[in-house]
Amino acid sequence: MVQRSRGFRSYQHNSIRMVKVWISVNKILCETIIGIYPDELYTPQKVEFGFSFEYEASTDSIENAVDYAILTDELRAFVSSSKFSLLETLTAEIAKKILAFSFKIIRTKVYCVKLNELKPKAEIELPNH
Repeated sequence: MVQRSRGFRSYQHNSIRMVKVWISVNKILCETIIGIYPDELYTPQKVEFGFSFEYEASTDSIENAVDYAILTDELRAFVSSSKFSLLETLTAEIAKKILAFSFKIIRTKVYCVKLNELKPKAEIELPNH
């Protein structure tokens, strides 16, 4: 039985209410090596990234949820220790890490911004196959 209300899709499954939920974490700041120009290859630059993901929540228990605090810490460590030429590649790799974090995650959206004078922004949405 599909019910729609307030933007959430929910249904009954074996008498447990399953709700598809989006969790968002934004404005995560860190430094990383990113770029193609000589002055970018060795000097860390400030980046901001954020993500959201959809998963099915069934109970009010962390054991059945996706722990976004741990995920955020892992992503921050990954970005800080990475080296990429393109902002687009960094953004895609963050999305892949999110999908690999938990089989419960249905899809994710990620953005990444280089905090230089141009402030280029890359965005991606990936489904979990």
